[in-house]
Amino acid sequence: MSDTPEPREHRRAVGLTVDGITAAAVALVDEHGLDALSMRKLGTALGCEAMSIYKHVPDKESLLDLMVGACYDETSPAEPTAPWDERIRHTAGELRRVALDHPHLLPRMVTRPPTTPSVLNRIDGLLAAAREAGATDDEAVRWFWLFVNLTSGALLAETTALVQEPSSLIDGEALHDCPVLTELGASLAACDFGAEYRVSVEVLIERLRR
Repeated sequence: MSDTPEPREHRRAVGLTVDGITAAAVALVDEHGLDALSMRKLGTALGCEAMSIYKHVPDKESLLDLMVGACYDETSPAEPTAPWDERIRHTAGELRRVALDHPHLLPRMVTRPPTTPSVLNRIDGLLAAAREAGATDDEAVRWFWLFVNLTSGALLAETTALVQEPSSLIDGEALHDCPVLTELGASLAACDFGAEYRVSVEVLIERLRR
């Protein structure tokens, strides 16, 4: 047996796991944004060469899917014995919490949700809540997509404002034809996203009650 020590990079790479790689990638994107994600930079963060990562994750797209799945896995399920409206509030609240924790990944979460147990169970729970509220099957499906559209749009607006430089709604010569926007623009820009999100969720719940 050779007494030659293993290369340092190889010794580090042996300890790599898919979960560890995914967590490091999420942390990298949380700090620097999605554009900063590359296998080379991720390898630097993990203390290994980029090629070592490919032994565990085939490509960047697969890694992004794993990252989105990990974000959804951070959501806690609603208590199954809780009233249906409380389960909806909990689900919506967990989505917002994770979105604010990982704002750079939210567009990917909205457009490419994985078919993982945490995602499928969330969908099942929302449909079950709609049925419990008295919705027919058609109504439950229609309400589910209303929930997705409303919460996704609200969270995309909030996280975009969180990670980008704010823009003004009341500046510019074009507003001379928009008297109401000129009057209300400052109020629009001062949106309390958390309060508006809670109101939106209550609108969704009231829709089911009716």
